[in-house]
Amino acid sequence: MTRVAFVIKRKTHYRLLGAAVEEALRRGWQVECWHDWSHSRTNWKGHDFPDLEPAFRAGAPRFIRFQGLEELGERFQIEPPAAVVCVDPPEPAIAAASPAPWFWLQFATDLVLHPGSAQGVHDAAALGVFSPWWVTRLRDNLGEARVDRAARRRMQPVGMPMLDLAEAIDPEEVRWQYGLPRHRPLVLYLPFPWRSCPVRPWVQRAARLAGPRAPHVAGAVNRRLGPPRSDRRVVEALAAFCERSGAALIVKSRLKDPSPKYLRRVAGAHFDEGQEGYHPPLTLKLLRCAALCVHFYSAVVVEAVFCSVPSLCLGPAPEVMGLDRIENATRLYHGREGGLYNWPGASHWRALDGAVDELGRAGLADFPLEPAARRAYVERFLGWDDGKSSARFADLIAEHRRA
Repeated sequence: MTRVAFVIKRKTHYRLLGAAVEEALRRGWQVECWHDWSHSRTNWKGHDFPDLEPAFRAGAPRFIRFQGLEELGERFQIEPPAAVVCVDPPEPAIAAASPAPWFWLQFATDLVLHPGSAQGVHDAAALGVFSPWWVTRLRDNLGEARVDRAARRRMQPVGMPMLDLAEAIDPEEVRWQYGLPRHRPLVLYLPFPWRSCPVRPWVQRAARLAGPRAPHVAGAVNRRLGPPRSDRRVVEALAAFCERSGAALIVKSRLKDPSPKYLRRVAGAHFDEGQEGYHPPLTLKLLRCAALCVHFYSAVVVEAVFCSVPSLCLGPAPEVMGLDRIENATRLYHGREGGLYNWPGASHWRALDGAVDELGRAGLADFPLEPAARRAYVERFLGWDDGKSSARFADLIAEHRRA
């Protein structure tokens, strides 16, 4: 029997891997979910500690705890599985020492921007990417020498397995389950991640005076700061936009970036990350009954368009989100037409600086979803629209697994 190990470093890994686990169980494989319990439960990401054991329709995997990468490597050497699946680049030392082949499944834009990508494309037995477009982006970022012909052969487009779950989600059932308005359009809003983003300029200046510990001091201060006043004006404009459009504002926030009180007051419903687990993801459920999704350069853009929900990205200046500090980030996170965030008829982009005035004039009809534009967007960035991405990824594992 094929034994497959899924490495779960954080709860959020189940957002993407959940559907792949389902497919492996459906095929009768012996499935193991390895949870890294070496992380902290008390820091600002403690809420993402991997102590979640989701239920799966196709069967029950075996949940195994390990304490850090060193232990994981030792256990895989003693009893190697037929395949190891991860959403981060394979750990170089473990991948080299273990007989088990590693399979890397793309997670949002991390494929292109992760600092370990250059090594990962060589350490992975195979890499499941959403579509050929991402292979080209990675080659452009890393260069032809790093992403050579052999590496490109290991990078196989499979689609986005998580989206296989979308068709089975009943929008009316979601509205009933969460008490959402049944006869009003819903605008799903993902707030700006103020506490996760780089520190404000004045904090940076103050931190530089603190000496070598400046980055740590600045990061701690930033997480104690509330959003700036400009955020309140955006929220008020969005609330007015919804009222004028007869829509309900539905907010989905992250626990590490809690919503301010002024946002919670105007929300028709408010959900925190992980409130209903990660399989199927709550965001995917809410998208299935949304009329518009508003966000700030979120990876949810591809999920929204796939679910036939127009996306509106309010794009801040690169330095506001720290995009100027990440190599090649502005090649992905931008408002130029033809990119992830600006695809007329599917993915709409507006500058954050003008968002208040824009929302004050606009209505839902100004952000349409056109079927032809959706099809072209999905083909470019996700590859397929057939609900079989999990099966393609499983086929990739079956082709390259350890005998």
